[in-house]
Amino acid sequence: MRTDPHDTDRVLATVAFACRPDTVAIARSWATKVYALAGGAEPDACELLVSEVATNAVLHAGGPEYTVSVLNDLSIAVWDSSSAMPQMRATDEESTCGRGLELLELLAPGYEVVPDGAQGGKTIRFTPKGW
Repeated sequence: MRTDPHDTDRVLATVAFACRPDTVAIARSWATKVYALAGGAEPDACELLVSEVATNAVLHAGGPEYTVSVLNDLSIAVWDSSSAMPQMRATDEESTCGRGLELLELLAPGYEVVPDGAQGGKTIRFTPKGW
């Protein structure tokens, strides 16, 4: 279910980013700004979650790009080219990675991971709820 950037009924704005670590900060900043300007009530949660999901796309997807979309209902959709579904990892207080799904469960209950059969890859869609 790649979020179609031409689906004006759903998509407020969308940008494709190269799958490189230096794009994560740009994606996070862009999404948070669009989300806040559209009236999103939880910009800090949006910022953290976009950072987590975009980082996972860069580290694990292996494709040339990922897309970040802010939808009209103020949810966020991040598409990447990997069909591998994310897996919950065991972490401890010294772990430096592996908390993405835990954060999504905490700050965006009801998030969904949808395989994209037509395009390949998957979309992670969430609505930031805050602390």
